[in-house]
Amino acid sequence: MAKSAAIRFKDVHSFVASIVGDEVHAKRVLSMANATLGIMTSASLAIHAIGQGLAQARGLMTKHAVKQVDRLLSNQGIKVWLFFGWWVP
Repeated sequence: MAKSAAIRFKDVHSFVASIVGDEVHAKRVLSMANATLGIMTSASLAIHAIGQGLAQARGLMTKHAVKQVDRLLSNQGIKVWLFFGWWVP
């Protein structure tokens, strides 16, 4: 639990929001921040591990957190290559 205390969701959310600005819907920014927190907590890029990390960091049920991550990654409205310019810097 010490890991999740060091990484605060509001800090991750603010960082993601500062990168994408107003170009991405607020709910998608929230989902991306959740997934980012899950990645940082789990130190893995596997969907299930990201969900477990998110669940640990936010006190959620693992099953539901994994489902949130899976839905984010399968969302047809998110065009990965449009984010490339934000990731590179």
